[in-house]
Amino acid sequence: MLGRKKADSELEQKLNKLKRFGFEEMGNFNSEDVFIIGYPKSGNTLMQFLIAFLVYGVRKDSPLPLINSCVTEFYNNPFYYRYNKRHFFKSHELPAEEYKNVIYIVRDGREAVRSYYYMAKNLGETISLENLYKSGGKTFVGTWENHLRQWTENKFNANILFVKFEDLLSSKENEIHKICSFLNLSRSKEEIDLVIEATSLDNMKSMENDFSWQRSKSYRNWKESGNFVREGKKAGFLDDELVFDEWIKQFEDVSIDMLKRFQYK
Repeated sequence: MLGRKKADSELEQKLNKLKRFGFEEMGNFNSEDVFIIGYPKSGNTLMQFLIAFLVYGVRKDSPLPLINSCVTEFYNNPFYYRYNKRHFFKSHELPAEEYKNVIYIVRDGREAVRSYYYMAKNLGETISLENLYKSGGKTFVGTWENHLRQWTENKFNANILFVKFEDLLSSKENEIHKICSFLNLSRSKEEIDLVIEATSLDNMKSMENDFSWQRSKSYRNWKESGNFVREGKKAGFLDDELVFDEWIKQFEDVSIDMLKRFQYK
């Protein structure tokens, strides 16, 4: 009992020390915080980098830990450093009362499921692409359709901006202007051009080859040959020999409402 009390006391001292330097425990949010949310492999990381470049003006070759400090990963980070009153977080969570301001990144579920499969395989997980499609893309956050439906229903009345991944590919500048308006940011054309360059597929792939990103991947048992930033395209499932029409049809049957709502069907 005495040993446990001592350990608790030491932990509390460490927490207090971190707080004095501006660190906060994950879960300490305020009404101005912004959450980047989406079904897994929908472009969340692209949006995380875009926000880091757009809001903080970090360089296009910035190390991954700096990006994560600007837009903090919700998972595996018990603490975060709050630079300003408004902080940014990246997660895949379902709606909750504490998520007041949300940039929801939407991607065609048929492609998001495919991308999730390749990520899981690169992490050494045993996973079935057939089962993923037939279940509607059921992952640790549920199905693609349910995830998107709950956020569109918005029962906690969050302030939400929906951004389609495909629109970021085809008209990134227009989408950045929408994001700036949502965040009440004023950025020059030159600044926006730098963000577009920094979040290009080529630069994202280059950043993934940086030591800091490779080291981070090593902690997750990532296969050396696998890439997190893969194709960055839409409708790749149409040309993938591993994806069968029957599976796509079953996915569409259980996801049709959201596919139609966001004009994927």
